[in-house]
Amino acid sequence: CRNWRQQAVYRSDYLSRLSGYYPSAWPAECGGPRRQKIVSSPGLNIQPDEHLVGHARILEPGRWPVMFVQRAKGELYLQGGSSFGESEDASGWVEQLDPISLEPIRRSPDLPSGGHKWCGAICVHENGDLYVVNGTYVHRLNPQLEIVAEHRLAANNAHNGHVVFSDGNIVTKDIRDDITKRSIFTVLDPDLNLVDVFECPWNSVGRFSSDRQDGVDYLYVTSNDIIHRLQYVAGRLTLDETWSASYRVDGEDSGYAWDSSIGDDCAWFMDNGESQSTINMLAASPTGTGQAMPFAPPVHIAPVRVWRVSTIDSSDCESFVPFGNPSGHIVSPPLYDQDRHILVAFDSQNGGIGAWRYEGPGSFVPLWKKEWRNANQLTLYADTGELIVDHVHKMGEWDAVVLDIETGNERGRADTGCFMPMGMWYTPGFERDFYTSTAVGRIGRVSVG
Repeated sequence: CRNWRQQAVYRSDYLSRLSGYYPSAWPAECGGPRRQKIVSSPGLNIQPDEHLVGHARILEPGRWPVMFVQRAKGELYLQGGSSFGESEDASGWVEQLDPISLEPIRRSPDLPSGGHKWCGAICVHENGDLYVVNGTYVHRLNPQLEIVAEHRLAANNAHNGHVVFSDGNIVTKDIRDDITKRSIFTVLDPDLNLVDVFECPWNSVGRFSSDRQDGVDYLYVTSNDIIHRLQYVAGRLTLDETWSASYRVDGEDSGYAWDSSIGDDCAWFMDNGESQSTINMLAASPTGTGQAMPFAPPVHIAPVRVWRVSTIDSSDCESFVPFGNPSGHIVSPPLYDQDRHILVAFDSQNGGIGAWRYEGPGSFVPLWKKEWRNANQLTLYADTGELIVDHVHKMGEWDAVVLDIETGNERGRADTGCFMPMGMWYTPGFERDFYTSTAVGRIGRVSVG
C-alpha cells in the first residue's frame, strides 16, 4: 500500500489551473475533464443548528434542463434541450440565471439539434465564451448568449458530452447504442473549424473523461464491454493500442458502463448502465416517440460492479461487488476522492449507496452503507468532506442529502422541488448553496438556512 501511494501521481481538476477552461469553480460538467466532481470553492460547512432549504423553478412544458456551469462570480448558466415525447421539433437552449431566484436574466436563441433529443453539454472556455453540444450541432455563444459560431457535425446522431483539450480545441463524440455501429469523435478549434475526425472500431454510449500526462491528452472511453484509450497529440486523435481492459466477468450477464472518473492514476467506473429506460430514451431520438422512465427494468441480471483500471498499466484491473443485489442498474458514474482515497458507489435500481477506502490493489475497506437509491451525479466539497447525494423515496419524490464522506453521517437534507432524477448534475453555488436539475422541466437551488 505504501508503494502504491508513493507511485501514484496526483492530478486533480479542482486544484489545477485547467488550460482550455475558464478559471471558475465549475466551468464544465463534472467540474473538469477528469470528471472528478470535486468542488474547489468553500464547502457548505453546515453547523448543528443549521438546516437546508430547497427552492424550485418550474420551466415551460417541453424543456429538459440539463446542467449548470459557473463563469465569473455570480454568473450562472443553464444548458438544456427538448423533453422526450413533447415535440418532434427538438432544439437546445442556454439561459443565464439569477443565482438566487433562478429566474432567467437572458436566453439564447433556439439552437438547432438536428431533431435529436439528448442531454448534451456546456462548458466555459478559457476565451470566456460558452460551447454547447446538442444533438448534431456545436454552438459557440458569447456571455450575452449571442451565437458566435455554429458547426453541424457529420455524424447524424445525438452527441454525448465534450472536453476541451489542453491546446483549447474541443472534442465531442456521438452516441451509438447499436454494437454493429462505430462511434465518431470530432475535434474542432475554438472557432468551430474542423480539426480532426476519428472513427472508433467500436460503439460507445457513455460520456468520456480526459487526463493529461507528459504533454499528451488521453481520452478514456467505454464500449459495451471494454474500456479503451485514445491519445491526442498535435491535433490528431489515435487509438492507444497499448492500453485497454475488458470489464466482463465470465458467466455474468453484465456490461454497458457509462462514464469514468480519473483519480490516483486509475479510471473508476461502474457497469450495468443499460435498462429499458435507456433504450426508450435512445429510441426517442430523433422521432420523440419514446418516453423515459427512471428505474425501468434493467437489461442485465448481474449485480452492479465497480471497476478500477490503472492508467499506467491496463493489466492492473480489478472489480468488486458493492451490494450484491441482482439486476443492478446505474445511470451515472461513481465518485473517487483521491484526497482521502475514498470511493463512493451506488445501485440506482435496487437501492444502496456506500463508501470504501481504497488502500491499494485488492483492498477496499468499508466505511458506511445506506439502503438509498441515488441516480444523479455525486458531488463533493473538498475542504469540508460534504458529499451531495440523492435519497429517492419513490417515483417523483426525492431529497438532496449532504453526508460526511468519511462517516456517512447526515449533515442536512432538503426537498429540491424537482422529481425524476436521471443522472443529472449537482453544481456548487456562490454562497453556501448548490443547484440541481431534472429531466422533467424543473431546476432547484438548495441553500443553508
